[in-house]
Order: sequence, then structure tokens, then C-alpha cells
Amino acid sequence: MKNDTKKLNQVVFFNLLGPIILNGINFFTIPIFTRILGTENYGVYTIYASYLSILVILMGLQTQSIIAPTSIYYDGENRDKCFSNALTISLISSLLFSLIIGILIIPISQIVELSVGMIVVMMLHSAGMVATQWALFKFTYDKQAKTNFVFSIVIALSGVALSFLFIKGVLKHQESYFGYALGHAIPYIIAGTGFFIYFLYKGKSFFSKKEWAFCLTLCLPIVFHGLSNTVLHQCDKVMIQKIVNDSETGIYGFAVAFANVMNIIFNALNTTWVPFYHDDIKANQKERLKQKTKNYVFLYTCLSIGFIMAMPEVVKLFAQSDFWPSIKIIPILIVGTYFVFLYTFPVNFEFYHKKTKMIAIGTALACVVNIVLNYFLIRAVGMFGAALATMISYILLYLFHSFIAKVIIKQEYHYPYKFFYLYLAIFIIFVAVFYLIVDMVIIRWSIFFVAAILTVWKVYKNKSIF
Repeated sequence: MKNDTKKLNQVVFFNLLGPIILNGINFFTIPIFTRILGTENYGVYTIYASYLSILVILMGLQTQSIIAPTSIYYDGENRDKCFSNALTISLISSLLFSLIIGILIIPISQIVELSVGMIVVMMLHSAGMVATQWALFKFTYDKQAKTNFVFSIVIALSGVALSFLFIKGVLKHQESYFGYALGHAIPYIIAGTGFFIYFLYKGKSFFSKKEWAFCLTLCLPIVFHGLSNTVLHQCDKVMIQKIVNDSETGIYGFAVAFANVMNIIFNALNTTWVPFYHDDIKANQKERLKQKTKNYVFLYTCLSIGFIMAMPEVVKLFAQSDFWPSIKIIPILIVGTYFVFLYTFPVNFEFYHKKTKMIAIGTALACVVNIVLNYFLIRAVGMFGAALATMISYILLYLFHSFIAKVIIKQEYHYPYKFFYLYLAIFIIFVAVFYLIVDMVIIRWSIFFVAAILTVWKVYKNKSIF
């Protein structure tokens, strides 16, 4: 038991250290790049990133989603063979979409309002991200947190260095957003090429009817889930650009990027959580699982409250005054992220029982709701309306998946409805308090320190993150 706890803590430590350093890099470079790019150029890059995230899903066909279920049903060489078949699917899909985009590049450029050069960079960037994300997810699931950490840091630092070099040196006569995009693309292109070659060579199996059927059955619903989730994430930026302007898109894009710190921390926790969650389900350790979950929810709630309370000064420190209107928007986005955190508990249960179709249906419905709400709320209250639309969509998504896990799946779900409500109520109260004390720096930072102390105390008491 002690060895299991020690291993879990080591994995969580490196999985969290990576995002903390990565976001530390982002924080320290935000003042540089927001001043170099300005709100309009930052807005154009925001749109590029939005389309990039969609293209990554289409090119990769979400084959990384089979890593967890494959690890349940396969082991050893059979697992490696299944993985190489999955990556072959991603490689073929990447080539096909690149060919289609290449043929239609002029009309696509006009539709998305990005230059041909930006679209070429986007194609290469996407293909690199497919293999890189696949590899990093595998390292995380296999509890190879140190390997995941090293690759993540190297790619992030390389992206920052190259972006600065291109904007101020090699491509200084180009639009600054182009150099920023290219600088971030190159590390993924290089790393992705290496990962494709390594995992395909390791598995040495490129077409097996059985493995392709297994992969596609699980992955195709997740493609629709991924697309819907990405549209849910990105349509607000595109709609703000169309309805308002590039400058407000840049401010909102900054708010989303800043709030994404909590999303990255959550993803690091969740990818660490899933393998141990599967272990406890297999061992039928329900009470141990519930106790771990309580610790997990307590931790994330304290982190979210502390983040919101400290946020205004950090925004002002790391971004110029043009971006400060994002301070009123970020807490609403964090509420949405908190509901994303909550809905992963029923979603992980659905994944374990291979009910990926329900995951896709839920996200597609939330996406439709988000688009409709964005249309009306952005026109009414601008970017604040986009944040509200996102939050409401994630609340509905959480309710949908809770219903699926409790009612539709014919297996006993681990958590009663009321399991999370106390922590949710505490979090919502503190978000409301934030808006009342937004100008009271001492009170906000006092709450931040209390949340930090409670987090450290809980981890120390349990001798474990979960």
C-alpha cells in the first residue's frame, strides 16, 4: 500500500510539475508576446489556434482515446501492435486531410480569413500535434511521468524561443502572428515525426482487421465528441470576431488562455487519476475509491478558489492594460472548467464500460446549446455573454453525463448525486464573493492563503494527493 501511494505521489508530482512550469513559461512570456502582438494580432492567432484544435481532431481521429481501453484488454506485444495500428489510422487520416486541404487551400483561406501560409503551417502543426499528444498521453497512462515531463518542457521552451526568434529576427518583416504560429509549430513537427516513427516501428503492425475494427469502434464516436468539445471551446472566439471585432477577440482569447491554467492542471490530475481509478474498479475497492475521490475534489476546489482570488493581480502583472477587462470574465470561465472537472467522473465511468457513443451525444448537444446561446448573449453583452454561454453549456453537460452514469448504464455507479454538491456549493459561494470583493486586495489574498494552507494540510495529512 505504501509503495502504491509513493508511486501515485511521484506520478502526480511530475504530472503537475509539468503544467506548473509550462504555465510559468506562459506567464513570463505573456507580457512579451501580448506587447509584441497587440490585441489584433493576438486575436488572429487565437483564430488560428481555434481552427488548429479542430484540425488535430480530424487528422488524428482521436486514436489516443484507445490507450486506456486497450490497456485493459491487451498487454505486452499485443498492446504495442494495437497501438501501431491506431497510429497508422492517424497517419493515413493526416495525409488524406492534408491532400484535401491542399487542393482546396484558396477557398479555405478565404472562408477562415487566414493566409495560405498560415494554413500550410497549420497542417504541419496539426500532424505534429497528433503524434505528440498521442505519445504524451501514453506516457501518462503508463505512469511514465518523468518522460512526459521532459518532452513537454522541451517542446514548450523550444516553441517560445523560436516564436521570439521569428517575430524579432528571421521573419520580422512578416506579420507578427505568422512568426508566433510558426515558432510554436516547429517543435511539434519535429517531435511528432519522431513519435510516429518510434511507435510504428515498435508495434510493427500496420493493418489488422481486428485491431482497426476495435480502434474505429471506440474512436469514431470520440471524434464527434472531440469536434463538438472543440467547437464548444472555440466557437465563442470565432463568433466574437464575426459579431464584434478582432480586438475583443484578443481580450477574450487572453481570458480563455489564462483560465486554461486550471484546465491544464485538471487535465494533469485527470490523466493521472484514470489509471489508478481503473485499478480500484478492477479490485472492487469502492470505499477506497470514494475516499480518494473526496480528497481529489477537495484539492481541486481549493485550487480553483485560490486561483480566482489571486487572479486579478497576476493578470495586471503579466498583461498590458488593454487585456485587463478579462478579469471580470475569467471567474465565469473557471466555473465552466469546474463543471468540466465534475463531468469527468461519470465520463470516466462511461469510458470504462466502452459507452463512447453517449459521450459523443452529450458533447454534441452541449455544442449546439453553446452556439445558440453565443448568438444571443454575445449580441447582448459581448464577450461576457460568450463566457456565460460556455458556463451554462458545461453545467448541462455535467447533468447529462450524471444521468447517463446513474440511469442508462446498467452497472452500479460509484457516486450518489449528492456526493459532489457540498464542494460545488462552497465553490460557487466563493465565486460570488469574488465579485463583491474584487477591489479588496487584502481580503482576496487572505482567502487565497487559506485555500493554499488547506491544500497543503490535506495532502500532508493523507500523505497522498488523492
